[in-house]
Amino acid sequence: MPSSPFPSLRSILVFATVALATPLPAHALMAGSGAALPADSPALRVDPNSVDSPWAGVGSLSINGEVYSGVLISPRYVLTAAHVVAGVVPEAIRFNLNWGSDLTQTLAVQKVVRHPDYVGFGRPDLRYDLAILELATEAPSGVPHYDLMRTPIEAGTTITLVGYGASGDGRYGPTIAASAGVKRVGRNVADRIEVDAVSGRGVLYAFDFDAPAAGFNSVGGTSLGNRIETTVAGGDSGSPAFVRDEDGRWRLAGINSFQAKSRPAQTAGSFGTLGGGQLVAGYSEWIDGVVQPLPALRSDLPLLLGVGLTGIVLVGRRAIRR
Repeated sequence: MPSSPFPSLRSILVFATVALATPLPAHALMAGSGAALPADSPALRVDPNSVDSPWAGVGSLSINGEVYSGVLISPRYVLTAAHVVAGVVPEAIRFNLNWGSDLTQTLAVQKVVRHPDYVGFGRPDLRYDLAILELATEAPSGVPHYDLMRTPIEAGTTITLVGYGASGDGRYGPTIAASAGVKRVGRNVADRIEVDAVSGRGVLYAFDFDAPAAGFNSVGGTSLGNRIETTVAGGDSGSPAFVRDEDGRWRLAGINSFQAKSRPAQTAGSFGTLGGGQLVAGYSEWIDGVVQPLPALRSDLPLLLGVGLTGIVLVGRRAIRR
């Protein structure tokens, strides 16, 4: 494989660990520069909370006064980042929908299932940072939920990010407070894919926040456009990354779970910083096992089998005696 100017995911672990483990204000998707052309602003990135928004199934998570993100993968299950709910009881979590207006539904969570191999950032290890929330009641009929992208994306794929929280100008970092009723949308390019050495599957993706001026970029190349390119910040953890499939449908490709600085002096969420997350294709078997578990074996089945076998033996004996 040709060498890449992008740092390996393992080489940014130190920065990512600091960025996510340190308590920070809840942030979300960043806007471009207000000074570049065309000028951008956080307001221009806001998705209207309409019933026909393709992102209506992306909700906010309210946890102990902080705002995070999650996405419906069925009417009853939400996928998010494990570190968002680590050590949090289900009763302390609310999943908010903005379907036709602000905060139209606030749904309780009755169960939290973190990936069994998630260890947090202490090891450190960026992998396995996924959790599934089981809602106490299903989301209303008509609210979209999203199928998984079961084929890992390749480096160079454009991904669409949808998240909640604060925002700001890419020159300065976050400046606008978070809101559980405001989601923003932007895009980036998955510059790097990390493959698990054991499974051979892509499990992590990473991107940089390209400025209109190439001198601010960490990887090189060009921005998708000042009003298009975005990145994540601390409280955007758990937000989805989407791609379109061959039929034009939006599929869930990833869950944003980390951010990092390419230089120590950078401001989180500013041009040149890094972000990324978990490729759901690499975890699809675990997700399916939680959302669609195999039917439990009937407890009386051994007894029924025993009765049946006894009957066969008795009939056989009678037949022999006759």
